[in-house]
Amino acid sequence: MYPWLVPPYHRLQQQLQRGQLAHGLLLSGIQGMGKRVLADHLAKTILCQHAINAPCKQCHACQLHRAGNHPDYHLLSGQGANIGVDTIRSLSRVLAESARLGGAKVALLDHADKMTEAAANALLKTLEEPAGQACLILITHQPERLLPTIRSRCQQWALGLPAADQVLTWLAEQGLEANTAILNINQGSPLQCRDYLNSEADNQRLSLLQDFVALPAQPQRLPQLQSAILAQPVTWLWLHFLLQDALQLAQGLSHWLKMEDCRALSRQLSARGGHQLLAAITGLRRLEQGVNLPGGRPLNRSLQLGQWLNQWITRGEKLAG
Repeated sequence: MYPWLVPPYHRLQQQLQRGQLAHGLLLSGIQGMGKRVLADHLAKTILCQHAINAPCKQCHACQLHRAGNHPDYHLLSGQGANIGVDTIRSLSRVLAESARLGGAKVALLDHADKMTEAAANALLKTLEEPAGQACLILITHQPERLLPTIRSRCQQWALGLPAADQVLTWLAEQGLEANTAILNINQGSPLQCRDYLNSEADNQRLSLLQDFVALPAQPQRLPQLQSAILAQPVTWLWLHFLLQDALQLAQGLSHWLKMEDCRALSRQLSARGGHQLLAAITGLRRLEQGVNLPGGRPLNRSLQLGQWLNQWITRGEKLAG
């Protein structure tokens, strides 16, 4: 289990030992926190046949869970577009049955926010009147998308972000070199930082931002930069952070930059002045909102971005002149 999950797990474990753990739990937190890992570990603890030192990893229940065929453990991954009413009704029927091993029953509903309204309403009765020792664990990074009636019937556990030092230490233990800029880009999410670094996206970030700063002096590189920005959604965030840091430096504020590792680039852009930088940020935000509209055509996206970059070049040339 990930180190930042140990404290919340111990609190859940204490609730279980005291008989205070609700039959309906809602685990929430941003993506990349390992919510499902925590839920699965709690499920093993509930299903373990030994009350002390659970999960013991030795009993029949633990062995079945490790093999992936515990009859009283049920997982709905929610990987599709939505979770329909038939799926929830089927789960409710399973939970209403007697436990095969004579103990508890546990169900994990990952991406619970994908339930349709009919599915959520079908789940209400199970949450209100669980059969036997049934525990239903809902997992989501968007709890606000769940019906209020679902949320109110669950014991809610919101996972906060771990401290930056803990995340950086853990990443170093995985053989990954990170910094505060990478944490900020990934909202402090440990697993998102790990995946980001493993994808080698950070090399792309530094290269793209260098090209953006140099664009007024090298306008011939516009098509290449344009394609790189359109290639993945995170590039918009990189540009936002760079421009925001530059604006902050232009205003004489040198602390708490989003991308400290790009301070030199931000300092270079800060020479453009606050008015120009604010206009660029506003234009980028409008552009991003337009680009993300459903049904937008790639040609329009490219055209709009090209216009914004050309404006950036023109203003830079005027400043240089």
